[in-house]
Amino acid sequence: MTRAAVSCAPVESLGPEELLVLQRTRFATQWLHLWDDSAFYRRKLRAAGFSRERVPDLADLRDVPFTEKTEIRASQDAAPPLGEHLAVEPTAVRQVQMSSGTSGRPSMVPLTAADAADWAEIIRRGYVAVGFTPDDMIVHGFGMSRGWSGGLPMVEGILALGATVLPLGAEAGSDRILNAMEMLRPTGLQGSPGFLHALGSRAQERGLDPSGLGVRAILTGGEPGGGIPSVRNALQEMWGARVCEVMGGSDIVVLMWAECPNQDGMHFVAPDVVHAEIIDPVTEQPLPIEAGTQGELVYTHLTREAAPLLRFKHRDLVSVLGTGPCSCGRRTPRIRCDGRSDDMLIVKGVNLFPSAVQEVLAEAVGPSPVFRIRRPRGQYVLPGPVELRVEATDREDGRRAAVEKALHDALACRFAVTLVEPGALAVPGATKAVFFEEV
Repeated sequence: MTRAAVSCAPVESLGPEELLVLQRTRFATQWLHLWDDSAFYRRKLRAAGFSRERVPDLADLRDVPFTEKTEIRASQDAAPPLGEHLAVEPTAVRQVQMSSGTSGRPSMVPLTAADAADWAEIIRRGYVAVGFTPDDMIVHGFGMSRGWSGGLPMVEGILALGATVLPLGAEAGSDRILNAMEMLRPTGLQGSPGFLHALGSRAQERGLDPSGLGVRAILTGGEPGGGIPSVRNALQEMWGARVCEVMGGSDIVVLMWAECPNQDGMHFVAPDVVHAEIIDPVTEQPLPIEAGTQGELVYTHLTREAAPLLRFKHRDLVSVLGTGPCSCGRRTPRIRCDGRSDDMLIVKGVNLFPSAVQEVLAEAVGPSPVFRIRRPRGQYVLPGPVELRVEATDREDGRRAAVEKALHDALACRFAVTLVEPGALAVPGATKAVFFEEV
């Protein structure tokens, strides 16, 4: 079958100045929408000294207050179920998605028909970026239940691409998914790194070679791992397919960043509907989006009708890998996600992220390691050593000591590792990866 060539959206190839002109125009309209239709933001902005007529420059929003996740939950508690920040009549809402609950209980994410269409288009661009085409049949291996935004919207993105979708969801279980793959020979696969590794391992247990099932391209996201070379390489070898990583945010757009086949960082694919900033996570001052910048992502909606967010602190910590034109045609920034600020631990003055632990364990124990960091409930400053439970087939003392040394050498922290048998910790599946075990 000949694969249809699909190019990036024109807006993804705009130069920075051209893009800023478009974004400023849309932001001016969005500002009036926030002021006129969102009681939450009218009160918040008035308290910060703004007025309806004083539209800030999108290139410098430092005087505009941030929006925190806790404020969104409080807004929904004050005006249930969708909150004081809902900026349309409730009858205009056509979908209610839910955040994953990574940083606490989930929040509701209402979408109008236009909002849902925007999501589908942005997600479609992400699929184009990773190399999917309308000729592909794609297995959806992210969760489909519980109203999670990585479920139905991702399926709608596949449909917007014009590809064929198998909307099984991780909840279907490995055997049902593998049965469908044997029968239908899909060319695309998507899911979290942990689940896709577990799916491939289950295929091998059944005597199937995952690389012989016909998959040529894999999209992965929802948790760290897809950008870690050892994890990516293990998945590519297992499935005989190229693996590209994506990232987004349920409260903004579930997919906003996507790798192209160059696998050199995730491009921003939503610049016409979302404005992205990077700030210093300590000083909260804006940082230039240029190669080498490291900081925290902050997002502002430009076209959202229902519940638009302004300078929303998403807590993803990223490194900018480049901003120049890519051979794929895109000119938007490329990033790698380093972790989440709300997952960060401080161990004797050292900042420690679960994604960094995962990267070391992927080399020391095996791809897609399953582990838990033990900590007192709600505590983020630990005296050390860091207590860690790790699944491993080899659990001899020498192996444990080797893992502790690898972690210490790479991360400059002392670790007390307990190796447990495979299956002792939660199996990757429909839920997002869990890194902490509170005691």
